Amino acid sequence: MQRSLLMNEMNYKGYVIEAIPEQLVVTGRWRVKFCIWRRRGHASTQRQFGAGNTYPTEREAVAHCFNFGKQIIDGQMEGYSAADL
Repeated sequence: MQRSLLMNEMNYKGYVIEAIPEQLVVTGRWRVKFCIWRRRGHASTQRQFGAGNTYPTEREAVAHCFNFGKQIIDGQMEGYSAADL
C-alpha cells in the first residue's frame, strides 16, 4: 500500500473533511473513506464515512471524498449527517 502525498484535508462551513482513501490490494483501485471533524474550542468530534465506490487513482478518490463530505455537511445525502458533530 502506498503512502499519500496529496493534500488530504479541506475546511468547509466550519467542518474539516479529511480524506483517507484506501488502496485495495487485489485491484490496486482506491476506495472512498474519510472523516468529518468539527472543532469547538479545544475539543473536537469526528465521524468516519465511506463508500463502496472505487477509483483508478488516489487523486480521483480524494476528490470524491471531498465531494461526498460536502454533500453530507449540506444535508444532501439521505441517511448521512454531520449535524450532531
